[in-house]
Amino acid sequence: MERPELADLVYEHMLLSRHALQGAAPYGREHLIDRSAAVLLARLDAEGPMTVGELADAFDLGVSTVHRQVAAAMRRGLIDRIPDPVGGPARKHRPTAEGLRLLREEFAGRRGSVADIVADWSDEDLATYVALLRRFNEGVEAVRGKPWPRGSAPDAK
Repeated sequence: MERPELADLVYEHMLLSRHALQGAAPYGREHLIDRSAAVLLARLDAEGPMTVGELADAFDLGVSTVHRQVAAAMRRGLIDRIPDPVGGPARKHRPTAEGLRLLREEFAGRRGSVADIVADWSDEDLATYVALLRRFNEGVEAVRGKPWPRGSAPDAK
């Protein structure tokens, strides 16, 4: 028997995705870096240098898609290509100092925008929402077999 709350969850998740991807509400500000660059930089920051193939596998995307995203980020000076630190034949990618700076500024701006939205929430409500959202994301990652390496948020470093 399907749980009746699933329909509401799917609908609210669609709305959350719409807000996060539009670049307008809830953030209502100009982005310093686009969504794909932010995700790439956040992953490289969390995991360390990776090849395009490793990134494609981590994101469950095609290599050509990730290659285009990495190339665009490299043209903007956000990502460097480096030799494999452990001596492998493949070239790896890592965030540049500028890429990390912009990533942190982007997340700080997002944090400020979201702070306005949850300003009237209690600390307990906010902590509960964060815990449940993380649990949801970890569930998605477990089903896909693609865990995201977690540490502190980019703007918390």
